[in-house]
Amino acid sequence: MLDTTLTTEFVPGTNVKGEVAGANWLFLLPDFALDRVVCFGLVAPASLAAVARMAGEVLVLAEGESISREVAEISHKYRLFNVRMVQGASVLPDGSASLVLVTDEALRSLARDPIAVAELQRVLQPEGLLYFEHNGVLGREDAIRRLSAVLGEAQRFWLTPLGGEMHTAVPDQDKATIEYFLRHGLTSRSVNLSALKHAVRANLQPQARGGAAPGPQGPTAAPRGKSKRGLKTRAKRAVRTTLASLFNTVQGAFDGAEQQLIGSTLLGGVARRYGVLVGGAPSRLTEQPPRYLREIASAAGVDIAHHRWGLSARGEYSSRKVLVFLFNHADETPEYIVKMTRDRALNPRLENEHRALALLAEMGVGDRETLPQVAFFGHHNHLAVLGETIVDGVPFERRASAAADCVYAHDAIRWLTELGAKTADRAGATPADVAAGLGSLLRRFVEIYRLTETEQAFLEAQVATLGESRSAFPLVFQHGDPGTWNAVVTPAGHSAFLDWEAAEPQGMPLWDLFYFVRTYGAWSLRTAIAGDVTKGFVPQFLAPSPFQSMLVDATARYCARVGVPEQFVEPLFYTCWMHRALKESTRLSPHVLDRGHYVNVLRASIARRDDLHALFALAAAV
Repeated sequence: MLDTTLTTEFVPGTNVKGEVAGANWLFLLPDFALDRVVCFGLVAPASLAAVARMAGEVLVLAEGESISREVAEISHKYRLFNVRMVQGASVLPDGSASLVLVTDEALRSLARDPIAVAELQRVLQPEGLLYFEHNGVLGREDAIRRLSAVLGEAQRFWLTPLGGEMHTAVPDQDKATIEYFLRHGLTSRSVNLSALKHAVRANLQPQARGGAAPGPQGPTAAPRGKSKRGLKTRAKRAVRTTLASLFNTVQGAFDGAEQQLIGSTLLGGVARRYGVLVGGAPSRLTEQPPRYLREIASAAGVDIAHHRWGLSARGEYSSRKVLVFLFNHADETPEYIVKMTRDRALNPRLENEHRALALLAEMGVGDRETLPQVAFFGHHNHLAVLGETIVDGVPFERRASAAADCVYAHDAIRWLTELGAKTADRAGATPADVAAGLGSLLRRFVEIYRLTETEQAFLEAQVATLGESRSAFPLVFQHGDPGTWNAVVTPAGHSAFLDWEAAEPQGMPLWDLFYFVRTYGAWSLRTAIAGDVTKGFVPQFLAPSPFQSMLVDATARYCARVGVPEQFVEPLFYTCWMHRALKESTRLSPHVLDRGHYVNVLRASIARRDDLHALFALAAAV
């Protein structure tokens, strides 16, 4: 029961936004067997750390005390023990480097210095590779020609965004895959206004008094004071709403202009950013997927040697996967999608998805239209690699109406309900077993978050209610993360869920349903700049509304279809948000835990328990 959840260590701040691994271009290489990497110039800290974790040794060729101190600081911060700085390539043995990285500044020097190019050739292994990046406007064509003449043909990849860490890469000559990436929004924007938007939101956010957690304010002020505060609050909300609309409009204009520019036949070549690999084996790296992928697929009897491909490594969290889209010959849509971890510590998540999809296939749940099928699985250089069939569809948020009666939202609810009904296991755990497991989560929750005595006692009572029941408890196969962002709408109009890495083969009933309905409600409001920690949860679900009715009706149908006893609904509702808050804690720095979305959803639900009477009463009537 809850094997994935109960074995997870929830440590605040371990998956914070922005602290993502660098050097995504490493996944373009034929393999990760890197003995020695030589950097001509100092690369970005995150990139240096990522390369050092892949390689046996990393040498930085640079001069100056400031760079030496910087290398030492990076090594200390990331705990890198295989990085050192050397002055000049002359001290390196012949053929000792399997990979050479060249910064833009060093690339300009190479274009003017044939002796340095000859020294680079001497250091590089016979099948070693050189990697660098350049902007189409600048070109660096002189350096490329000089290096190609000595090391072999240069093979170029189109990259996005235009600066910073590379997020997407497609072989430059593959126009069809480039168009697919542009058409499906797989590129990364070069101008991102989110930092400015968040700064404005923080400036307009109401400040909690006395360090208390945000939440509903009690009726302690005089009516006149309340009226003034209410007017001020409404004014701030109006300003935030206007600014949100303005930011979205401006961001959309930037995105549209960039898409047109890089997609232009005439201007695309000069407006794009490129990554270049020089040297290596005689076969062209850009004409087939990397060798490590071909070998893992071949071991499973899948031939991808002639598939077109493109790489996506977007996301601001280290837990986000690197994705490779594989197209069969001239097909317009991918046949497979490959997921890879950036850090071996994250392998269990992808290994769990592999097991979950294989088990669902054995159970006869889903089909190729609505559920990814495992094509191949393996490890390369201790990193998990999972190949799946593509579920063809449009992102759910592009099709959904944002209304409580949206047909796609209700189809998603139907799918989750049927998943529970088909996989319900009433013999897998007793209510006492479930209470023991949730009690363990509650103890960890209390260690992380600051609760009042009333809140803690309330949650303990909810868990105890489960343990005291004599009714059978139906464990179900749980997706684990059925947010709107993990859903697509298929050509047949059905909703399907992707990304099963948080799956629980013996999970909690109703948790998936509650979470999906909540994420749909939050998305529909689009209140990212509003500053409300519950993002509309109170007006949507703790007051009569179409969304509250949606939740109540969906819960009643789920209970009837899956066979969830009425006394389990309320404890499952509260422990669902406790579980989500535990997961969210890894993305929050310790000093901002009280601002967490799900801990405040939980607090609001406890404080306004009576407003949930419709949910629990209707479930009780089933």
